[in-house]
Amino acid sequence: METLPRKRLVTIGITVVIFLILFSFIGRFYTRIDAGHVGLKINMSGSDRGVSDITEVTGFVWYIPWLTKIEEFPTFTQTVDYQSFTVNTNDGASFTVDPTLTYHPNPAEVPQIYRQYRRPLPQLEQTIIRNMVFDAYRLTTNEFKSDSLVGQRARFEAKVEAELRKSLKEDGFIYERLTSAVTPPPSLQAAIDAKNTAVQTAMALRNKIESEKAQAEIAITRATGAARARLINAQAESEANTLKQRTLTPMLIQQQWIEKWDGKLPTTSTGSANLMLGIKP
Repeated sequence: METLPRKRLVTIGITVVIFLILFSFIGRFYTRIDAGHVGLKINMSGSDRGVSDITEVTGFVWYIPWLTKIEEFPTFTQTVDYQSFTVNTNDGASFTVDPTLTYHPNPAEVPQIYRQYRRPLPQLEQTIIRNMVFDAYRLTTNEFKSDSLVGQRARFEAKVEAELRKSLKEDGFIYERLTSAVTPPPSLQAAIDAKNTAVQTAMALRNKIESEKAQAEIAITRATGAARARLINAQAESEANTLKQRTLTPMLIQQQWIEKWDGKLPTTSTGSANLMLGIKP
């Protein structure tokens, strides 16, 4: 009677142990593909293992580790700040470039990206994609002379972006943005600074000359106006005097004299009290 319960306990114990063992290893047989990612279930057996036998998967995925492998590629925006490097213009000047690239993998091209490179995305960023960035700057910089690169910075950056956009698209990546920090060599930078200083000094001097010229013109205009006003006044006064002289006839002068006489005879007599002296104008 006591033998059966013991057998049952042993059976239950064995079952529990097996369950615990399976449960402890269950995590090795499944994974979950997060949102914003493309999962690749890669067959590790057969003649085309790891190359052509690839299946896209999403959500929870069951697999056998020694027969299949799961690679997960993010498809959301990636930003990579690369270490600076130097590139040369066609006249031999070395410019330092410190680029930051923003891009994302094309979800539809993820299987082909893996077939071509068979590397996770972080490794591709520091190898294949970095080489694309470097080549875009290298090839474009070689089309410019040092002074034209500085003077046509917007055109230079547009050509770099066009070259990089093309290279990324060919390999299944979508270009978003590129920030360029391009620094000329110290000798060229010193020459640029000296030129800018000379231009600013010349501009300030030109502005000062223009200001003084304007002030002189204002003074001349004022003086000319005042002189013309004086001339007009003198001409008016001269014309008025001439007109007065023309209108002062002997009869008018005598009439004015009579109007101003107070009725008293002069104290000096010429022999006749009623004598009126003829006065000529």
